[in-house]
Amino acid sequence: MNKRIFGIVLLTIVLVAGTVLASCASSKASAQGGTFSPAKVTAIVNGDNVSIPASAITANKNVEFDVVFPQGTATYMAYDYNGIVQVRASVCVPCQGRSFTLKGNTLVCDTCGTVFNAQNGKGISGVSACQNYPKASAAFTKGADGNITMAEADLLTAFTNTLTPGLP
Repeated sequence: MNKRIFGIVLLTIVLVAGTVLASCASSKASAQGGTFSPAKVTAIVNGDNVSIPASAITANKNVEFDVVFPQGTATYMAYDYNGIVQVRASVCVPCQGRSFTLKGNTLVCDTCGTVFNAQNGKGISGVSACQNYPKASAAFTKGADGNITMAEADLLTAFTNTLTPGLP
């Protein structure tokens, strides 16, 4: 085989292999849902209820917001996990992290890198002390006004439960 034909065959093999690998990587990212750093949104407090726009979750896939209680400020995350909105306390107690990236089926603490299950909030890997503090969920409703609304009491309970090792 002459050098020119060999070069063309080799180049074709390299291009096809690169396309296949890129396709596999893209399919894997799509299946896992991608990686989404939290976008900051402002919560609206109305009486005993707290609301955030559902459109922010749709647009960003992962948002965080603060709620001020008499005991102090608590941080929360709301994200789209496989088409279902999840609202959880956003605190990694031992490392004091308050921000989590949604990465496929997991939540990754932006401070210590500990990984939590995005469906149930339980620790999977990383700093063992941090894994012991699952991210508790808060009940919410999605209103006709396009907002996700949570009761302050439910948010406070989720945050308090997250501060207690081993509680869901």
